[in-house]
Amino acid sequence: MQADSIPKTIAQASQQMQSGLLTSRILVKHYLEGIQKFNPTLKAFITVFEQKALETAIQKDSERSNGQECGLLHGIPIAVKDNIDTVGVNTTVGSQLFCDRIPLSDSVIVQKLKAAGAVILGKTNLSEFAADLSGNNLFYGNTCNVWNHNHSSGGSSSGSASAIAAHLCLAGIGTDTGGSIRVPASWSGVVGLRPTHGLLSNEGIFPRAPSFDTVGFLTNCVEDIAILLDAALFPISTNLKQLYPLSNNINGLKLGIISNYTFRGIEPEVAKEIYNAISILKQLGAEIITINSPFLEEEFDEVTYSTIALYEFHQILQAEYATNPNIFGAKVQSDLSKGVKISHQSYKKAKQKWEECFLQRQKLFQQVDILLTPTTPMVAPLLNTDTKIYQLNRRFMLPFSFLGLPAISLPCGRNCQGLPIGLQLVGNSYTEALILRVAFAFQLASTFSEDSLL
Repeated sequence: MQADSIPKTIAQASQQMQSGLLTSRILVKHYLEGIQKFNPTLKAFITVFEQKALETAIQKDSERSNGQECGLLHGIPIAVKDNIDTVGVNTTVGSQLFCDRIPLSDSVIVQKLKAAGAVILGKTNLSEFAADLSGNNLFYGNTCNVWNHNHSSGGSSSGSASAIAAHLCLAGIGTDTGGSIRVPASWSGVVGLRPTHGLLSNEGIFPRAPSFDTVGFLTNCVEDIAILLDAALFPISTNLKQLYPLSNNINGLKLGIISNYTFRGIEPEVAKEIYNAISILKQLGAEIITINSPFLEEEFDEVTYSTIALYEFHQILQAEYATNPNIFGAKVQSDLSKGVKISHQSYKKAKQKWEECFLQRQKLFQQVDILLTPTTPMVAPLLNTDTKIYQLNRRFMLPFSFLGLPAISLPCGRNCQGLPIGLQLVGNSYTEALILRVAFAFQLASTFSEDSLL
């Protein structure tokens, strides 16, 4: 099979395998060859399961030939972020501290995906301990942006986003604490979903800040997010309503932009594409409503978020930090040095304030069904950009992480240099189906790039 005929989505690959036009072995072999060719430059993967992936693919083909029941992801190659446990294989969390760490069991999310028939290609690169939006990693290499190797891929789920953008896998599993799925999705030009906090199990995932940590997905298209979420939420046989196939009817839905928030402090080219996205959604029948939100415009307290996140992060690594602080990279050392200074009493007060803020979730959606923002205020910066620039790009991430809300980033355009721009859709808790419906409608009505620059 020629490279240009290899399917770009889970839905396409599944259809071709069901009809006998494609096998999992051919698909996996294609991606392994791509990884071998491009990963030395991109640094998207830390570990590749070459032999195991091929063996699993052959097994999936045999099961299909023998008429065995096939799951939603039967034979589909997937990459897994390297802070997510995979049995018997290194899970480094992007740190030299854990370069030889081998879990005794799979994480729950990997168990679910394997049960649905997925083939795990390997473990993707990330910022050390998922602590940085840059995607840089001192120990395993900096993940490059597929569209311009001098620019950041975004982090911390950098490797998963870059691998998908480069067509080195069909889907990637990531984690999002303060934007670590959505930022790389935006800067790499792919789709990334952070589900409602607690919807999916974090068991077997190395924690960053448990109050905010969420496992999620990165793909080439919105439909594939729905398929992955179905696989993670439901067993193979279920009477529950699944998300896929998606509806694209958004007529009458109310989409909100926040008066002094959505367009404040963003690059002109980002603003242009967000305005264009709003125009497309209006043409599709959605009603665009401008709302006021004191919480988002003025009241969101990043100090409360940071107090909780840094305290929890230090609690996780305090023994290692006390013994040998220099084993960590600069960003992790900085976070741990701040976390050690936060008292338990301060943490308890921050948690109480956080819980009181949950009332804001309902206020945000009293007038609208979905909120619309840029994913980031700027396109991907250069790899060696000052850390303060990366911090600025959390602006549209942190409030929604803080409230545990589901959010998706999807491509909505490019700047004059060809760097992707992301649109973020945010819903109330457990409204993933609604978010995906709006995202799917937008995807069908807009132009998504299907080819990387590799």
